Amino acid sequence: MGIKIGAHVSAAGGLVKALERAKNIGADTIQIFGASPVQWKAPLPSSEEAKGFQSLAKKLEIGPVFLHAPYLINLASPKKNLAKISCELLKSHLEISNALGAEGVIFHIGSRGEGNEKEAEKMVIHGLKDILKNILSGKLLIENSAGAGNLVGDSLEEVGNIVRGVDNRRLGFCYDTAHGFESGVLVDFSKPSLDKFTGELEKLIGLEKWWAIHANDSKTLQKSNKDRHENIGEGYIGQEAFSNMLRHPEFKTRPFILEVPGFDDNGPDKKNIDILRNLI
Repeated sequence: MGIKIGAHVSAAGGLVKALERAKNIGADTIQIFGASPVQWKAPLPSSEEAKGFQSLAKKLEIGPVFLHAPYLINLASPKKNLAKISCELLKSHLEISNALGAEGVIFHIGSRGEGNEKEAEKMVIHGLKDILKNILSGKLLIENSAGAGNLVGDSLEEVGNIVRGVDNRRLGFCYDTAHGFESGVLVDFSKPSLDKFTGELEKLIGLEKWWAIHANDSKTLQKSNKDRHENIGEGYIGQEAFSNMLRHPEFKTRPFILEVPGFDDNGPDKKNIDILRNLI
């Protein structure tokens, strides 16, 4: 089986529209918002819509399907009510993921604000344990952050602490190439550096927990701590780096999902997907 390359696509107009858009840009794996990313309520799709989505995904041979949780979520907030409603919202999106037959939900942990680092970590672990205890199927994937402010999860160590603390086979990791570059986790993409990175990932998180890659170039310099995505080859990571990742034995077994602006500024497009495919 070849490398899965896809993109975050809009579900505007209905969930099946996302699959049609994915097909039009040549994506064979996708990420979507399962509900509005700017609302605290996330209703389940109707049974008819969910079945239609699963049927079309199978017909078009698009998968795995991932959901991305709303950016509203902040499991690390020292404001107890915000952390609580964040857990409830993430639960709702995991239920939507299950209804659609998706692989799981990718999410950002959030910011601890002025809160204590260890206390924030404990709270995140407690929240994730509660979610996975109450929703009995489906996966959650922590996405690494770019390291701005007091965001939690910008290092493999921090993500690993949480993954080990929760200790649940349904909690895993999504590595974002732009965020890793911007936070300084991975800034050199030679084979030895990629080997070192995957070795660290194995030690701190576990390669069996690494389920997806957000393939994004970076508009900002390494270690900038600024989250700015760029089209493949147009940023500071560059095409050679992506070629090395696509050929690396560990990277190439994970789905690559684009979250780039697109060459027409309309989001991930066929041109970005074709660029990645041509780098294999």
